[in-house]
Amino acid sequence: MRAFVRVPVLLVIASLALAACGGGGGGGASPSAGASAAASEAAPSSAPSEGAPSTEPSAEPSTGGGTAVGVCELVTADELAGIFGTTVTTTVLAGPPDNCIVSSTAGDPLAAWSLSTAQAQAVYDALTSDPATVVVPGIGDKAAIVQNTGLLVLKGSNLLVITISGGADMSEEEGIEASKQIGTFAAGRL
Repeated sequence: MRAFVRVPVLLVIASLALAACGGGGGGGASPSAGASAAASEAAPSSAPSEGAPSTEPSAEPSTGGGTAVGVCELVTADELAGIFGTTVTTTVLAGPPDNCIVSSTAGDPLAAWSLSTAQAQAVYDALTSDPATVVVPGIGDKAAIVQNTGLLVLKGSNLLVITISGGADMSEEEGIEASKQIGTFAAGRL
């Protein structure tokens, strides 16, 4: 079974986890309402531009919980191209949590990461409480692979959740290695 899920599921999981810990900005919205909002945000209204790699952030303002404008700057286009073997585009989805969606220039989804500063330690602890969690030493303050979620990286008051998409066409082992590389680059900039 693959340890990585498609991007919309990651966004829903992260949003629900933050809402459960009081980190969501929905002010009393039910978890299912948060899931619907996260799912609708998962599909950008316009595709990233074709051509040269882009790390340009969207102009969407952040309402807290992350860095919005800088979320895609945690890993450069050149670093991502080296990991995936193709040129990439990135798209920011302002949160909270803030998300960076990585696609090939052909439009294939490759990866995504979610960055939150709200209740980072509590969310990390909750998501890594499953006995199937695999601790990953050497990335951030703490890191772990969580089944059906991806790689979680805790550094200071930041929680990064990284998932590799099916469009990356990688084996589970290759996907885990790619997520570790992304996590290492990103944690170095947090």
